[in-house]
Amino acid sequence: MSVSPSARPSASPPSHRPAGPSAVAARPSGHPRRIVAGLALAALVGLGAAAPGVAAPAGHPDAGPPPAELPVFTSTGPIVDPDDETLPHNPNGEFIFPSVFHAGAHLEDPLGEWYVYYAPHDDPGGINLMYADSLDGPWTQYEGSPVVSNQWEGIYDVPHVSSPDAVWNAAEQKMFLYFHGDNTVTRYATSTDGLTFDYGDEVVTTEMVDAAQPGRTATETSYARVFRNPDRRSPDRWAMFFMTNYADNVRHINVATSPDGKDWEVQPEPIVSPGTAEGTNVAAADLWTYRGRNYVVYGSTVGTIFAREVDARTWTAGDPQALYIPGQAPPEAGRATSAQIVRDRGTLHLLYETGERSHTTIAHAVADPDGWRDPLNPHPEDPTYAQCPAPGSDELDGGALDRELWSTGVRDGLDRSVVAGGSWQIPTYAGNSTSAPFTLQPLPGTPWEVTTKLTLDPQVNFQQAGLIVRRDDANAVRISLSHVDAGKRFDFIWRKAGVDRNNTWTMEDVAMAPPGTGDTVWLRVTHEGEWLTASYSVDGQTFVNLGRAVPAGELAATDVGPFAYRGPAATPEVTAAFDWVRFSPSAEQLEGCAS
Repeated sequence: MSVSPSARPSASPPSHRPAGPSAVAARPSGHPRRIVAGLALAALVGLGAAAPGVAAPAGHPDAGPPPAELPVFTSTGPIVDPDDETLPHNPNGEFIFPSVFHAGAHLEDPLGEWYVYYAPHDDPGGINLMYADSLDGPWTQYEGSPVVSNQWEGIYDVPHVSSPDAVWNAAEQKMFLYFHGDNTVTRYATSTDGLTFDYGDEVVTTEMVDAAQPGRTATETSYARVFRNPDRRSPDRWAMFFMTNYADNVRHINVATSPDGKDWEVQPEPIVSPGTAEGTNVAAADLWTYRGRNYVVYGSTVGTIFAREVDARTWTAGDPQALYIPGQAPPEAGRATSAQIVRDRGTLHLLYETGERSHTTIAHAVADPDGWRDPLNPHPEDPTYAQCPAPGSDELDGGALDRELWSTGVRDGLDRSVVAGGSWQIPTYAGNSTSAPFTLQPLPGTPWEVTTKLTLDPQVNFQQAGLIVRRDDANAVRISLSHVDAGKRFDFIWRKAGVDRNNTWTMEDVAMAPPGTGDTVWLRVTHEGEWLTASYSVDGQTFVNLGRAVPAGELAATDVGPFAYRGPAATPEVTAAFDWVRFSPSAEQLEGCAS
C-alpha cells in the first residue's frame, strides 16, 4: 500500500560532488552522495506567504508550532537496472513511479515482506513487481510481471498502462491497485495476493475534471497516489492526488476524495500549481505525514522533489520546500520525482524515480543526519571561491585582455570586445555559435569547474551571452542567459555534429528565469569526470541545476570562454559584461590558500 501518505545505473550509489572544479577531482567516483531537504531554493525564489489553512508565520497570534525541519536523505542508488535485458518485462529500458506495499502486514504467505510495483513509461507500459524482505534490498523481480498489462480482455485495449499505486482497503480486505491507461483515465484493480488481479473500474477521467472545474479543459489524468484521508472528520475515507494536464500543456496536482476507494469526486481547484521554484510542470504527488504535519511531496520540471504543508480540511497547500535535490550527473541526471517515503523500524526510506527521461529507473535513499544540504551548494559562504581561484581564472580588472591566457581565437577578425571598467565587454555579434567570434583559453586537465559573473539585459529574442565549451563549430556546449517570447531564459545546449539538443517542449534543456531576476547572473559549467553539467544563480550564492548532462568524452572539448551574439543582424546589438571568469580550486588548492 501507499505506506506513507504520499518522469536513471549500477547498484553502486551516485556520488556527491563537492562544488569546485577541482573539488570535483577530489570526489571518489561511486561513493554515496549525501543530499538533504535543503531550503536554499526558498531563498532563491523569494517564496511568499503561506496559503490559507497552513501554519501562520512565527510570531503571528495564530501561529502554531514552527515548521519541522525536513529530513536529509542519502541515496543508496538504483534498485533496478533499466539496461537489464533479463528482466521479466522491460520493453523500453525505462521504469517509473514506485509504489511501496507492506505485503507482510496484509497478505498471507507473501513473496517478501515488501513489494514495490513500478512500470515502464512508454507504450506498452505494464505493471511490474519486485519484492524483498527489507527496504534496503536486495530486490528480486517477480517472474510473472507484468501483473497488469495494456490489454484486459473484454474491458480495455489501450496503448499503455503505467503509474501503479497499491493500497490496502481494509473494508474490502483487498489490495486496490490504481494505474493509468491511457493518459486520460485512471483505473483500479483488486487482489488478495498482490499477484493476480480482478478489474475494478475507471475512477478519475478528464471528463470528471472538466465537470468539477468549469472553464478548464483537461487532457491527462494520471500518476495517482491514494491514501487515507487525513481529515478524519470527512465522510470520505480516502483521498487521491493525481496529475492533470490541461489544454495549455501545464501540469498541476489535483485532489479527489472517495468514501470507499471506488467512487471518486474531483475537487474544484488544484492543490499544487507550478510556480517559480518548480518550473513549468508539477507531477507525481503523494501525501506524507512527518512530525504531526501533512505534506504533499511531488516532482517538478527543475528535477527537485518538493514538499508543501497541507491543510486537509480545505485542500490547500503552503509554500514549496526543497525535499530532495538530485545530483546533476547520471544516474540521477538532475531529475528525481514520484517520491514515496516509508518509515520502517525507525528509519525513513525514500523510494523515487530518477534519471533522464526515456532512461529512468527506481532508486532508494535513507534519512541521514549527516547528509549534504544541497549537492550544488556545499560552500554557500563562497560558492565561487573568490578567495582562492584556480589557474585559468581572470578577474578582468586591467585595461587589456591577457592574450597568453586567452590564447585561442576563433574568427579573430570580427572581434570587437574590450576590457574596460572592470569587465570584459563583448557585443552581441550578429550570428550564432558557428559564425560569431570567440576568444577562448585551453581547458585544464580534468576535472574542472568554471564560473562567470555576467551582466546582460536581453530585451529582444535571440540576444544571448554566456560560456561556451568548444571543440569546433559543430561540437560545443553553451550555457547562456537569453531572451524568448516569455522573457529571460537560461539555456544549456549541446551542439552535437552540427545539431543543437534543445527540447523546449519538456523544458529539459532550458529554464525560465525566476521573476525579479536582475541583469546580473552567475553561470557555471562543471566537468563531473564523465559528464559536463551546468548550473546558474541569480544571487551569486544559490546555484540551480540547468539542463541535461553532456558526455564529456563524446564532446571532447578543447577550449572554454565567454560568448555573446544576437542571431539576425536586424536584432538590436547590446553589450554583455563579464566581471570575471573563475576556475574553482581543488581541495588541495583550498588547503594551500588556507595555509
